[in-house]
Amino acid sequence: MTTMEKLHAHHEKLIGTIRELVERTKADPAEASLLVSYCGEFLLAHAEAEESTLYNADANAEFVDKMVREHREIKELLESIGNALGTGGASLIISESARFMELLNAHFLEEENILMPRLSNKMSEGEMENLITEAHRVEGEKKRSDIWSLFELDHKRIDLNMSRMRMPGVHLDAARHYYSRMRGQLLKHIELEETVLFPAFEEHANPGQMGPVQVMISEHREIVSIISPSLEDIDEESLRSRTDLLIGKLAVHNKKEELILYPMINRTLQASHRARVFKESFDGLAAA
Repeated sequence: MTTMEKLHAHHEKLIGTIRELVERTKADPAEASLLVSYCGEFLLAHAEAEESTLYNADANAEFVDKMVREHREIKELLESIGNALGTGGASLIISESARFMELLNAHFLEEENILMPRLSNKMSEGEMENLITEAHRVEGEKKRSDIWSLFELDHKRIDLNMSRMRMPGVHLDAARHYYSRMRGQLLKHIELEETVLFPAFEEHANPGQMGPVQVMISEHREIVSIISPSLEDIDEESLRSRTDLLIGKLAVHNKKEELILYPMINRTLQASHRARVFKESFDGLAAA
C-alpha cells in the first residue's frame, strides 16, 4: 500500500464513522452526543496532527491558511452542535450537522487531491512514509480521552429524551417511546460508570478520593428504582410522576458528577488509561 493509499484508508475509516454518526443525528438529534464525543476524541486530534506535520511540509502558505481556517470552522460547528444539544435545539442540531458533514467531505477531498499530490511531487516515497508515520504518532498524542466531556454529553442525550416526554401536547405513545429510549440509555450509562469508569478510577485513586464514588453508587440505586418499571408496566400517570421525580434527582446527581467526580477522574487517570476507558465507554454508549 502506498503512502497516498494509507492516508486515504485512514480518512475513509475516520469519515465513515463520522458519516454514520451524522446519519444517526439526523434521525434523532439526541444522538449528537455521540457525534461530538467521537469527533472531539479522533477528528480534532487528526486535525492538530496534520497542522504540525503535513501542513508544515507544504510551501503554499495561502492554501495552508485556508485549510487551518477550515479546521477552526469544523471545531466551531462541533461546539455549536454540543451547545444546541444542551438546549434541546433539534432543528439547529440537524442543520449544523449537515453543514459539518459537507465541510468535512470537501476538506478531506482538498487534502487528498491537492495537498498530498503536491507533497508527493517534492518528496521521495520514503520521506512521505516518514511524514505520515509522524502524523499518526502526533495524532495519538493529541487524543484527549476526555472522560468528563464524554459522560457529560451523554447526560445531555438522556436529558433531551426526558424533556421530549414533557413537551406540551405530546401523545402518550410518543412519551412512552421517549421513556423507553431514556430508560435504556440511563441504565447503560450507570452500568458503564460502575463497571468501567469507577473501577478504573479506584485502581489509581488515593483511598480518600473514593468517597464521591460511593455517594454516586448509592444515588444510582435510587435512580434505578425510579425507572425500574419497563415500558409495558407503566401507565400515563406513573410515567408523568416518575419523570418529574427523575428530573429532580438527576439535576442534582449529574451536577455532582460533572463538577466533582469526572474532573477528578480526568486528573487521576494517565492518558493511556483514559484512552482505554474512553473507547470502552464510547462503544457502550453508542450501543445503547
